[in-house]
Order: sequence, then structure tokens, then C-alpha cells
Amino acid sequence: MSTKSKLMNSRASWKTKATNRSQDNGYLTKELKRIRHERDEFKKRAIQAEVKLKPAVDRSKLTSIETKADLVFLTLKLFLVARIGFRAVAKVLAVLSEYLGIARPPCPQTVINWVTRLSIARIQYATELQGSPPAGDPFSNGFVWMIDATVGFGTGKILAVLALNVQHHALHQTAPSFSDVHCIAVSVAKSWTGELVAEFLEKVIGVMGRPVAILKDGGSDLGKASRLLCEAGIPCQIIDDISHIIANLFKHADGEHPQFDSFLTVCGKIS
Repeated sequence: MSTKSKLMNSRASWKTKATNRSQDNGYLTKELKRIRHERDEFKKRAIQAEVKLKPAVDRSKLTSIETKADLVFLTLKLFLVARIGFRAVAKVLAVLSEYLGIARPPCPQTVINWVTRLSIARIQYATELQGSPPAGDPFSNGFVWMIDATVGFGTGKILAVLALNVQHHALHQTAPSFSDVHCIAVSVAKSWTGELVAEFLEKVIGVMGRPVAILKDGGSDLGKASRLLCEAGIPCQIIDDISHIIANLFKHADGEHPQFDSFLTVCGKIS
């Protein structure tokens, strides 16, 4: 092969490689340009997103509890809605204090004081409650009173009076809940006799009016108080709590059974 032929072949080969290289470089250049354009678009969107999210981030840094009123409201909600005890409320607030911005979470005694103040305010407001007197007893206040005595402060026993609208089931057709029952009076004594209970209920009736009925357990003191009220000319229906009646009948029938105490223990654990 002559020198000219060799040069021509070499030139053709070089032109082919140059063309291929030019095509590859052109494709890569276009891809690089596209990638840079997409990168710039993503950067632009990222900056816009940061601008939009900044107010939300700033709001998230704000404390949820800004005033004492907010703290008291949250404390009472934990006690009344979450139904946890005084010590548990204080512990929950102590755990969440860092996240809610609470400088000094309340101690259990403070929680008790706040709940007590709320209770006093609600009892004072009880005089404004409106019941639904039945047609057969228009002079009553339209409430059923639930009375019970329980151990409270030290050796003292608390006597509580709760009021439920006598027309509750006709108005709501559901079982009464915590919010449907109103505490209208409480009192503390070392012990409660029938005479003391009757005297206390007469004072409450003087403020709240006569109830349609009084619901009580099977205690002798509450039963005697109910009889004394009727003898004093304050007529109202006396309703014995059915669960206590059945429990007393059950105890009367099977109280001597050797496994009776074990049965009560199991019932207590299940309850």
C-alpha cells in the first residue's frame, strides 16, 4: 500500500473517531446542562420551602403553657378528663415540663388545692342548676339526690350529695356520665348518725329546694335520716340502691359459706 493510501485510511479513521467523540461529548454536554438546570430548580424550590416552613418551625419553639391559667386548666383536665390521681397529675406535668415550657410543675398538694377550689366554685354555682320537675311533683327541684358517706380526711367521714336531673333518661336516653352529675354539698364529721344526716340535708334543702327522690345505700344512718325527713314534713321518694340491696341479700343467704370471703376478694380484684 502506498503512502498516500495509508494517509487516506488514517485520515478516514481519525475522522470517524472524531465524529463519534463529538457526538458523545455533545450528548454529555446536553445531559450536564439538563442536570445543572434541574439542580438549580431543586435549589430554588428548597429555598422557597424553607421560607414557608420557617414560621411553622418558629411556632413550634413557642411554649404551649404561657400563663398560669393555662397550667391550671391543663392540670384540671388531667384530673377530670384523664381521671388520674393528684400524684399522677404532678408526675405527668413534671415529665412534660421541658416540652411544654413549664418552669415549675405543680406538686401534688398544689393539684389538690386547685381541684378543691374548682369544687367549691361548682358547689356555689349549684344553686343555679335547673332541673326538670315531673308533672306529679311540680314543687320539687327536679333532681334525684344521691347521698353517700365515705372515709375522707383522716378519721373524718365525708358526706356528699350529688344531683342528677330526674328526666335524664328521657332527655338523653343514655346512662349518666361524670359530667351529668353535679356535687351540690359536702360536709365532714367524725361520724354520721341519722340525726346529723337529716339535719345536714334539711340545710341543703333550704338552699336547693326539695328533691324528687333520694338515692341511698343500705346504711342504717342514711335510712334513718330519710325517715326523719319524712316525719319533718319534707316528703320525697326514698330509693334504695339496687346493687346494695342485692349484695345484702346475697350476704344474708350465703354469708356463712366457707368460700364467701374468697369470693368477695376475687370480686374486688376483678373490679
